[in-house]
Amino acid sequence: MFKKISLFILSFSCTYAMHTAELNINEYDLEAGVKWDIGQFNGTVEPDTTFIGLSYLKADRENASNNNIDGYINVNFITKQNIKNTGFKVGLGMKGVYTTLSDSDFIAVPIGAELSYNFPLNFPIPIGLSASAYYAPKSLSFSDAGGYLEYRTEVYANLMERASVYIGYRKINTKYDFSNNIYDITYNKSIYYGIKFSF
Repeated sequence: MFKKISLFILSFSCTYAMHTAELNINEYDLEAGVKWDIGQFNGTVEPDTTFIGLSYLKADRENASNNNIDGYINVNFITKQNIKNTGFKVGLGMKGVYTTLSDSDFIAVPIGAELSYNFPLNFPIPIGLSASAYYAPKSLSFSDAGGYLEYRTEVYANLMERASVYIGYRKINTKYDFSNNIYDITYNKSIYYGIKFSF
């Protein structure tokens, strides 16, 4: 199932010339995603500032606090801006998140921020650091969801103009509300490494 979704994402990205495609893995988990640069399709939007994306995470129970987790899908939107003469880029965005636990549906719309920094070093290849955090309280949680928290950090190296490799850490926490009883489930907590391509 995951292979079919991954192939669909990659083929769809080629058809519509999206901005980035990435794939990351560890021993147990696999995540694939795409982000489309709205500026490539709309002349009124500056390129490399506004993105919509889709990603799918097939997390193994080995890195979760419950044995009944299923796949995780998110649709995301973010706008980014360079902070002049600093090497920093900041972004604000939101996601639509869906996953399940046994027969319970989890739907949330977390809001969040992302920050990246390119180190001003004279290495043969550019190196940078990025971090992001997304949060949804109960008011932005639906169905059986009672809250959501995700944070990530990554170190990346641009091996080529349009390709980079990275290593990162993520933690995704989902809260389920069953008859006003909140259950805190760690959906995924892991170190991963991956590749990203720009188009």
